[in-house]
Amino acid sequence: MKKLLCLIAFAGCAAMLFTFCKNNAPKTEETDPDTEAAIAAAAEVENLGGDPAPSNMTDSLDVMNLYATVENIIVKPQGVLPYPSDGISGDALEHEVVKAWPKLSIFVKQSGNELDILDIFTAIVEVYPAPQLLEAWYAIDDNTAVSSKSKFVCQEKNHFISGEWPDPEFSNNFYLKAWPLMEDGKWIVGLVYNRLWDGDDGIGLYQNLMFWTYDSLEEHILRPVDTEERFLPSYTPQRGYVVFYPDNDNIDFKDGADPDLYWKWNGYWFESSAPQE
Repeated sequence: MKKLLCLIAFAGCAAMLFTFCKNNAPKTEETDPDTEAAIAAAAEVENLGGDPAPSNMTDSLDVMNLYATVENIIVKPQGVLPYPSDGISGDALEHEVVKAWPKLSIFVKQSGNELDILDIFTAIVEVYPAPQLLEAWYAIDDNTAVSSKSKFVCQEKNHFISGEWPDPEFSNNFYLKAWPLMEDGKWIVGLVYNRLWDGDDGIGLYQNLMFWTYDSLEEHILRPVDTEERFLPSYTPQRGYVVFYPDNDNIDFKDGADPDLYWKWNGYWFESSAPQE
């Protein structure tokens, strides 16, 4: 599984890329009993060669401990979301989430057989409660589309949710979108999360990019995309960083993106002008 980590640091008007990831995984000595029981159960099923049953987590720390212990876990959100001020840290987004998401599947509490982007969003936010995602979730839940500092868009017909915090030079933002596959009830779901990053070389943007497959008819589980079959865009200064738009099924890019560098949706994945790396 390729590491999907793009760090974009802008110093003045120049664009630079830094990619890095810690090799040491979080320890699990101080997990609570429920987490340790879930670790043991998932490990036992994995040893038997089967698929693990959904594991009940209590908070994001439990999720981070679980991914470091076994490869194949289904996390079942419990319907409890913290406030944005209590969301996971930038350090967790930068290191733990990048290593966790390819190993963790997420059960979605869905009613009926139709994909509901709000159900998808709620499940993702609970497992990865990043502050921007939480702020958007509470705003959408309260039917508050626009606040003084941010703008949230929820278009259920386009299976799209976004949040933007505009700034003259930089912008915190995220985009969540679902694309229908060429099979009934099968989807690709993508999340891109861009946050301001204050590093040694100045302020820039840090990008998390995650994709899952989803079956809305039967299992209702977000399963990490296998990048052996479907490779993902890596940042280059010419391409810029990823954005999704509600009425455009392609992957688009901002900040100096070359129009000849395209990622077009074909009903299965994105046809790209970029060679697979």
